[in-house]
Amino acid sequence: MGERKGREIMEKLSADVEALCRDRIYHYFRRLSDIPRRSFHEKAVSDYIYNWALEHGWNAERDAVYNVFIHKAASPGCENAPTVMLQAHLDMVCEKRADSPHDFSRDAIPWRIEGDVLSTGGETTLGADDGIGVALAMAVLEREDLRHPPLEVLFTTREEENFGGALHFDRNKMSATRLINLDNTEEKTIVSGSCGGMRAEVKAGFPLEAVREDCIPVELSIKGLLGGHSGEDIHRGRGNANLLLIRALWRLSACCSYQLGCIRGGSFRLAIPREASALLWIPAGELKRAGEVAAELETQYRSELAHTAGKLKLTLTECRSEQPDAGLAKRQGVEPDPLLPALLLMPDGIVQMSEAFEGIVDTSVNLGELYLNDGALRLVFEIRSLRESLRDLVYERIEQAAKPIHGSCSFDTVYPSWDFFESSKLRETYLAAFRGCGGERPKALTVHAGLEVSYFFREGKELDAISVGPDIRNFHSPSEWLCISSAKRVYRYLCETLAALA
Repeated sequence: MGERKGREIMEKLSADVEALCRDRIYHYFRRLSDIPRRSFHEKAVSDYIYNWALEHGWNAERDAVYNVFIHKAASPGCENAPTVMLQAHLDMVCEKRADSPHDFSRDAIPWRIEGDVLSTGGETTLGADDGIGVALAMAVLEREDLRHPPLEVLFTTREEENFGGALHFDRNKMSATRLINLDNTEEKTIVSGSCGGMRAEVKAGFPLEAVREDCIPVELSIKGLLGGHSGEDIHRGRGNANLLLIRALWRLSACCSYQLGCIRGGSFRLAIPREASALLWIPAGELKRAGEVAAELETQYRSELAHTAGKLKLTLTECRSEQPDAGLAKRQGVEPDPLLPALLLMPDGIVQMSEAFEGIVDTSVNLGELYLNDGALRLVFEIRSLRESLRDLVYERIEQAAKPIHGSCSFDTVYPSWDFFESSKLRETYLAAFRGCGGERPKALTVHAGLEVSYFFREGKELDAISVGPDIRNFHSPSEWLCISSAKRVYRYLCETLAALA
């Protein structure tokens, strides 16, 4: 009975996906979901897009980092209209459930359809960020009955890692004076500005000491948090697994004379960490008290994050001797002091809210990656801000927190902000299309996320830009989902906007 039921479910899923893919947007999104496209591994998807453009007879070119730039002539009679560029990125964040066997280097992204929601059922990131933006642009491009101005379409790479595609693109190739970025995740917002930011890293070394004979190896683990985007979800109070782990280690240090074997928390600086763990060597006589403190902390964390904790679990479990862990074999560890006080002082979360845009974060920092292996510590942060002065202040705070442990600090992947302009013909045209299709008046705002738009402004050249897109939630996590009907509506707004600009 169980096998039959399972077969029926799979058949229904397959039928649902087939039906959805009759829509050209989802036809292309499914094709993209079949192609591995992690940052720095976009050649295959770039090949697909490039060849697709050539097959349609459009002028297409590709550069050394696999950006694809497509030109489509205007509809008859619209040749003199200002050129519009559509832009989206090909790569995706690759996050999966801890026990998932999914291999992002070869496996297609699974789809699950429940009503108006498309997700992976919690298995992996969906890649709607920004696969659905790419699919929207492709669906618009292939329409021959759409009245439109001259079109340029740019599909970039490496956006999720370091904006490498946008940075490498030769802006002198652009003739567009209007740019529609398709990397927004809120249907009812027209993004007209974004923060700048940078990646920061701290490295430090600690002496390894032989573990005391009476110590038992245990794993302190935090799992089940919701995670999310390190910019657009930073204000949602979902909890950072790295910070919760640091707090737990600090509390345990007050009641146990343990040594640290290793730490691993988070996997990507642009995602709020959902999981973190540490190997501890705890004296056998202190194990009972350590377990009690861990249980108290789990209750405390669930209370603090009552509305956002997801399925938070904090566990302290004895490691089995047969586990293949180098830390167990070496029986070496690091003393908690001075490591933990320094970690406790590291900044994380909201630094300042915007005074210009209600409810929008001005400056934040995310401790996205935390590693301790063989006495070597590495921390990776993403700092975001609308203002360079506050961005630099956060970096200075990280430097000061690292001083007691003689940590070396560095930064890279610095990207500019996109300033909000009060007047925008493109924004007003899209707004009119939105309302003409029966939608409520959308909000125009700045977002707390870095967008590629900031790279396309050229000195002395006019550029009117907006960022739009359908409703996507929990992106950068396996809980990511897309509103199916929202993408279809955004497609209509895009087509109406292009027709009005022709």
